[in-house]
Amino acid sequence: MANYRIPKEITTELKINKALYLFDLIFMIALLVIAMVLGKVVHSSLEIPFYIFMGLIGVISIIRPHTNPQKRMYQAIFIAFSRKKDTYCSIDIPEDETEGKINHG
Repeated sequence: MANYRIPKEITTELKINKALYLFDLIFMIALLVIAMVLGKVVHSSLEIPFYIFMGLIGVISIIRPHTNPQKRMYQAIFIAFSRKKDTYCSIDIPEDETEGKINHG
């Protein structure tokens, strides 16, 4: 009878090294392919600046903002643009953080 190992969780991202995840590498490769395809329609004198620009866009897109380290920058930008601007929600502060900080006068 075969013995199969079932992972306990599957949501953890695969890390290649200290700062690079597998998704980031695939994202950068896909962006490079898109840049190479679009590079054919860019004027020949602007090809190198175009590739530098696309590289910067790729690096900035995969950076994780320190305010929300679970998301990447492109996800944070998408959420910011797609949310409803006229909808607000309260931010609850736990009581143990507000204790002693309330100024009544």
